[in-house]
Amino acid sequence: MILHVIKSNIYSGAENVVCQIIKGLSDREDFIYMAPRGPIEDKLNSIGLSDKYRGIPKLTISEIQKAVDELHPSVVHAHDFTASVLCAYALKGKVPVVSHLHNNPPWIQKIHYKTISYLMACKYISHILMVSEAVKNEYRYTGKLKCPITIVGNPFSVEGVTSQVNPDLDPSALASDILFVGRLTEQKNPLLFANIAKTLLEDGTISLARVVGGGELYDDLAAFISDNNLSGKLILEGFKKNSYDYMASTKVQVMPSKWEGFGLVALEAMALQKPVVGTANGGLVNIIDDSCGYICNEADDYVGAIKELLADESVYQQKSKGASARALAYNNINEYCDKLFEIYKELG
Repeated sequence: MILHVIKSNIYSGAENVVCQIIKGLSDREDFIYMAPRGPIEDKLNSIGLSDKYRGIPKLTISEIQKAVDELHPSVVHAHDFTASVLCAYALKGKVPVVSHLHNNPPWIQKIHYKTISYLMACKYISHILMVSEAVKNEYRYTGKLKCPITIVGNPFSVEGVTSQVNPDLDPSALASDILFVGRLTEQKNPLLFANIAKTLLEDGTISLARVVGGGELYDDLAAFISDNNLSGKLILEGFKKNSYDYMASTKVQVMPSKWEGFGLVALEAMALQKPVVGTANGGLVNIIDDSCGYICNEADDYVGAIKELLADESVYQQKSKGASARALAYNNINEYCDKLFEIYKELG
């Protein structure tokens, strides 16, 4: 049995990966998803994984030790830096630990207590998985790591995305010209999206923008909408269990992230034939190219790219077809699961 350990209690990129691993390898291995109680419970229930969930009050060393003593996993698969450090020190070699780094926050490039803590914990880690070369290149102490490192990308299935769109969906009900999907955090930079939307709404390029997601910047976005008289034009949808209906109903997906380990939302939108306009950082630079969207740096770049997409139907159709082809190029769920299963076998 593989015990997945994750710090967050919501559903987003890393959590999506865990669910895909469990579903993709369910015929070959048993799994438990351990995380603090919260919204993730509803999501796991909706996708048929509620029986795999071990809810805890908070992720701590004692909770990890308790789970291992009760469940006897062959491998503990820890997701991101905090869970990896806690698992490493909780187990100290008692059970093999896979550390899976999904993100590249700016502090990983610095002399920082978190980068040093992770380096020290790695003496108890058996294998490191990273979602992109960007994570490997940006972590300050990569050269000092002794255990194997594998760049795995993210598990992705075009059919897995398209099958979750409501077949009876009326696109006009959730329509938007531009769409933001993600946590409302500094990393995802929703306030830049709001400013881009404001410019495009005021000059008449678009008539409706939506934001799907929850997080600590929700109130800031609500205040921005109120202060700029954008009610009914820039709509905050809040957290949704399934964002694919919104993606299927938009024209352009916008990803203004300040950092992005991989960029799964971009591929999800592309699977639904939506061009993506995103930032020049992390994994996004490997996903978005001229065939399927635009890479941008400043707000003006975003505004110009979106105007070009929406003003010229031939350009839009070309990028839309390119987005579909780009998503298919990343359609790797079987290969991904095979690779992970081999690592589990080697360690367990």
